[in-house]
Amino acid sequence: MKANKIAVLRKIDRNETKMKIAMLISRCCAMINIDKNMNADQINFAAEHFVQHHWKYSLEDIQLCLDRGVAGIYGTIYNRLDLSILNEWVNKFEQERDTHITGMRSEEQKQNNIYEMFQHPQIMEAMQQVADKLSIKEEPVREVKREKPAQIEIALMREYDALPQWDNDMRFRVYKTKPYQFTEYRQERYRELIENQNEY
Repeated sequence: MKANKIAVLRKIDRNETKMKIAMLISRCCAMINIDKNMNADQINFAAEHFVQHHWKYSLEDIQLCLDRGVAGIYGTIYNRLDLSILNEWVNKFEQERDTHITGMRSEEQKQNNIYEMFQHPQIMEAMQQVADKLSIKEEPVREVKREKPAQIEIALMREYDALPQWDNDMRFRVYKTKPYQFTEYRQERYRELIENQNEY
């Protein structure tokens, strides 16, 4: 079930929405051990600000953003927490979110044609030539089931595992400055291998 945005929740009950956001900010404050933390008035003001200006996010988005901020993912916390810092966290969260959404949309577009693409005779021939150049031994044709992944899959898994993590998020690795999950990375590498093959 898709979470409702603050824009929807505030139409249903603005005060309750503001109270829930204030609770999330209070939780955030409680998890940080600093001298200049937010007081009740500041939390209330920040919650109202979120209702007015960060309405495109859900409460789950806000909690995720605050949790990542507390964890130091958006930078070191220097003994102070206030609305300006929370807004910086939201800005960084939005950049991450936009990158992730763009990647998801790209992935969906690729998935729409991925199976047909790999069945195309030219693609299959190119992949075979790449496999031959990498000295990959094919499994016998008579085998219907493969208990182990193909050698090229194992090689790609090893490549992927060796890549640096994206913002300490185990689900993503950075390849050429972009975050990838393994499925996305594998498709990108196949595409590169096929393009390289076509250059010969």
